[in-house]
Amino acid sequence: MARIPEQLGKLTLGRQLGTGRRCQVWEAVDTDSGRRLAVKVVVPEMAGDAGERRLLRHELAVARSLDHPAIIRIDGFSAAGGLPHLLMELYPHANLKKQITAGVDGIAPQLHRIVTQLAWALDHMHGRGWVHRDVKPENVLAAADGEVKLIDLAIAARKTGIIRRLLGGKTKPQGSPSYIAPEQIRGLPVDPRSDIYSLGCVLFELLAGMPPYTASTTEDVLHKHLSSTPPSVEAFNRNATTSVSKLIRQMLAKKPADRPGSMKEVVQHVGAIKFLNRVGA
Repeated sequence: MARIPEQLGKLTLGRQLGTGRRCQVWEAVDTDSGRRLAVKVVVPEMAGDAGERRLLRHELAVARSLDHPAIIRIDGFSAAGGLPHLLMELYPHANLKKQITAGVDGIAPQLHRIVTQLAWALDHMHGRGWVHRDVKPENVLAAADGEVKLIDLAIAARKTGIIRRLLGGKTKPQGSPSYIAPEQIRGLPVDPRSDIYSLGCVLFELLAGMPPYTASTTEDVLHKHLSSTPPSVEAFNRNATTSVSKLIRQMLAKKPADRPGSMKEVVQHVGAIKFLNRVGA
């Protein structure tokens, strides 16, 4: 893979914050103003791909329709230096996946705050007419005090209205295999309850250290989302309460109608229960 240059127009790139097959995220400094920011830049091999530019512009459009402290701010799009990129708010904290890998006990004191903030961020998106469709630990940056930023709005889609749901029709499945809702796998219309399912997978992983469904192949993981009973989180973390286990099972219901009806309802459930019998146990 070709290396991204240190200079993109007036931006000087510093340390790399994240990487993917098509895009990388870097910390940068605006040489005119001295402002530090994050830059999501298309890798050189994909620089001429019109689809990648569309995804970046779509992500910018979604972000500009939102205004929530727990959702990353995106300020603009540029192709300076020959590489399409987004100019974003800098939030220099590790994503939840990295923190989970380091051990779930370290996250335990801030679990309620993380999940509550994430649910409110998604509720805000839903209120503005969007479904995120890719809620996963890699897409949540979290500070030590539990403050979070939801990132990567690239595949966010308009939530499906009642007429579209009645008419049916399938779309190309999009989402991450370990966290994707059954209706997304089937290419069926999505609504906020699809994000509720994915958040349930994230909550399970925050407690268990792994997603609810694992397998040797992506196909097997997807089959489990469609047909397997969710495992009990208490089997992986004996300190998890029966209350949080029940909530996760509700969020991971195969049918959207059997899940909590909204993120507001999820927040109410979260506020009424303990996740752990003993924090720090």
